[in-house]
Amino acid sequence: MNQDKIRIYLSASISNATNNQYICDKFSLDKFVIDLPQTITPKELNHENFPLDVYQQCLVMMNASDIGLLLLDSYGRDCAWEAGWYSANKDKKLVAFVESSSHFMRDWMIKGGIDIFMTTNPRLYDYAIVDPVLRHKKVVFIEKLDDIGNKIFDLIKNK
Repeated sequence: MNQDKIRIYLSASISNATNNQYICDKFSLDKFVIDLPQTITPKELNHENFPLDVYQQCLVMMNASDIGLLLLDSYGRDCAWEAGWYSANKDKKLVAFVESSSHFMRDWMIKGGIDIFMTTNPRLYDYAIVDPVLRHKKVVFIEKLDDIGNKIFDLIKNK
């Protein structure tokens, strides 16, 4: 880990690029470097036509990262693979963040790989603290999205 900054790999649907960028803009550039896979994907191609190079570049970013940030409001199969990769790499944390979607609740393998679960939603927080898997993880409620960067920084730097 860089002594000064935390490097984050954002795992989220690239089809949700606008919201991904919105969330990333909440992180201070003084504390974080964020890699967004959506910046390396060919805009003119459908997902099924992405070349091998995109996968390889994502692996480079993941290996360079300190943590993965999984956006549970918009994830799919590729994100699930990335979450598994972080889970298998014990020197890297997987932080999951959700604002409103409860879709993830059925995905016990995803939940099992999460190190830190964060939400701005009181209902989802209440769910997580009693969930049979998530209750064994670090579960964090943040009042507003603007706090996400500072909270992650504190949790990672002050483990």
